[in-house]
Amino acid sequence: MKKMTKIIWAMCLAFMMLLSSTVATFAVTYPCTGYSTGDSVNVRSGPATSYESYGKINYSEPVTVTSLADGWYKISYPPAESGVAYISADYISLTVPAPRANAPISYGTTSSLSAGERVVQIAEQFLGLPYVYGGSTPAGFDCSGFTSYVFKQLGYSLYRSSYQQIDNGVPVSKSELQPGDLLLFKRQGASRIHHVGIYVGDGMMIHSPQTGDVIKYASIVSGYYNNCYYAARRIVR
Repeated sequence: MKKMTKIIWAMCLAFMMLLSSTVATFAVTYPCTGYSTGDSVNVRSGPATSYESYGKINYSEPVTVTSLADGWYKISYPPAESGVAYISADYISLTVPAPRANAPISYGTTSSLSAGERVVQIAEQFLGLPYVYGGSTPAGFDCSGFTSYVFKQLGYSLYRSSYQQIDNGVPVSKSELQPGDLLLFKRQGASRIHHVGIYVGDGMMIHSPQTGDVIKYASIVSGYYNNCYYAARRIVR
């Protein structure tokens, strides 16, 4: 009987140790990396849908998560003046999502789309592609490599460097932007353009931001890219 009691106690102890180990395994230590589980997921200035959107992230795009409260992840977001932003926990996984099949790339024209909308259509097929310094092919793009490649698919040649692309197309004011317009950015006090993107509408652009990031949407009416917005050029008409 005593031997059986010892066996039972040993089994209970082993179970408790296993349970403790399991709990520890699922404990989250911040900061950590989170991944978007959807496309066009809003990155907001505060922990509620009533706050403005700084931009959007797409499926499997990584973010640095610093905390969780009331169903919202707080993340590191350098483009914001505060350096932080929020994403609903419903759209973030702390494990890498399973890869999904990529839609085939097609550059055929669509009669219902304007020339500018076709530019956007081509650009959006590269959402999630990692930034590559000096890249100008679908293996990876830098900012101006991305814009020059996209416009080239419709027969328009742009200068390769971001600071030279201001010499392409015709000037257009920010209030008159249309999808497909080329956007140019310059830091305050800088002597020349440092970044370019493509306007998609609704105050948003698509661009290839920087090393360690991916092609994605960003707001040009708030935050970092609003502050360093410099000019726009209409390439297709």
